[in-house]
Amino acid sequence: MRNPFITFCLIAVVILASCSKSETTQDPGAGSNFKFSSLVAADTVIKVNDITSITASAAGDGLSYKWTPSYGTIIGSGAKVQWTVCHQDKFTITCEVTDQYNHSEIKTVIVRSEN
Repeated sequence: MRNPFITFCLIAVVILASCSKSETTQDPGAGSNFKFSSLVAADTVIKVNDITSITASAAGDGLSYKWTPSYGTIIGSGAKVQWTVCHQDKFTITCEVTDQYNHSEIKTVIVRSEN
């Protein structure tokens, strides 16, 4: 009785070992063309309630953009958005660009609003 049991155990071990998840190695050059070169506001001084365009210039594969203002409203999405604010002050607008390989970079632009 021990012989079939040992055979069964060996077969089970071989099956379990062959079903283990293999690691895939990412190409070390993947995403090497990622570059976030600039973040520019069309106007760095605006009147209260006016709108300015802000453009993120970046290169890479499968880019996504995350916009975060210190205050105010972002209008749109992608590489070019618009921004407005309802009161006078100095504000920062931050953009994080990420590629499909999870390379990311953050840049900030300052816009001042006045009456």
